[in-house]
Amino acid sequence: MKLVKKKYSPPALPCSARMLCEGDRGGIRQRLLMIFLVPCLFFSLQGQGNPFSEPGSALLDSANFAYANGNFEKASGLYQDILKMGYEAPEVYFNLGNTYFKLDEVGLSVLYYERAKKLSPYDEDLNFNLKLVNQRTLDKVEPLPRLFLEEWWESLMNMHSEKTWSIRSIISFLIFLFFLGVLITSNKVATKQMGFWLGILFFAFSVFSFFIAKSSYGNIISRNTAIILSSSVEVKNSPSETGKKLFILHEGTKVSTPDTSGEWAKIELSSEKVGWVKRSALEFI
Repeated sequence: MKLVKKKYSPPALPCSARMLCEGDRGGIRQRLLMIFLVPCLFFSLQGQGNPFSEPGSALLDSANFAYANGNFEKASGLYQDILKMGYEAPEVYFNLGNTYFKLDEVGLSVLYYERAKKLSPYDEDLNFNLKLVNQRTLDKVEPLPRLFLEEWWESLMNMHSEKTWSIRSIISFLIFLFFLGVLITSNKVATKQMGFWLGILFFAFSVFSFFIAKSSYGNIISRNTAIILSSSVEVKNSPSETGKKLFILHEGTKVSTPDTSGEWAKIELSSEKVGWVKRSALEFI
C-alpha cells in the first residue's frame, strides 16, 4: 500500500489576523492621508483672517472715523501711522489715496493708489479712482509698449496675491508627497501609475506656482517705477545740475526708473523721452 503524500498547506490565518494585516495597509494609507490633509488645512487657514492686530484694527477704525467725518488731515496721519507699524494692506493704501485726493494732493493720491494696485490689481473701485485722479495730472503719458509674454506673465501674477500663490505651491507639493507615498506603498500597477502621473502633475504645478509667487513678490518690492511729487521738475540729459534741460514733468506723472546715481534717478517715458531728475522730486511706488 502506497503512502499518499499530502501537499503542505499553511494554516489559514484567523479572521482577526487577516483583518489586522489589511488594517496595517489601510493604516499606512490613512496616516499618509492625514500627513497630507493636516498641513493643507493649516496653510489654507493661514491665508485667511484679519491682517491687523488689535492695536492696528483700532487705529484703522479711528482713521476711517476721521475720514468719514471730513477730518482728512487727521485721517492721513493715522493711516500713515498704520503703515509705520508695518501693516501693509491694499485697503490702507486705497484709503490714503482717497484721503489725499480729498486734500487735493494729486501726486500723493496717485502714489498710494498705485501702491494699492500692486497688492490688489483687479479692484474695480481702486482702478476707477486711479483713472479719475489721473485726469487731474498735466502730463498725459502713454504706457511703454510691452511684449505679449510680459503681459501674459503679469496677468498670471495678478490673478492672485503672492501669498495665495505661495500657499498653492506648498499645498501642491504636499499633494505630490502624498501621491509619492501612494506610488511607494501600493502593490497595484494601476494605482502606482496613478500615483506617478498625478505626482508629476502636482509637482509641476507646485514649481510653477512657486515661480509666480517669487515674481509677484519681486514686483511688490521692486523700485522700478515712481511718481513725480514736485509741482514741476526739469528732466536733464545727465545726472548733474549742469546737464542740459530736455523737458519738464509735473506732479502725479508715473515714470519708469531703471537706474539711480547718487541724488539722481534715471526716468523713462518712452524710447525718445529719457533723462535724469532729482530723487527728491519723486517717490518710488
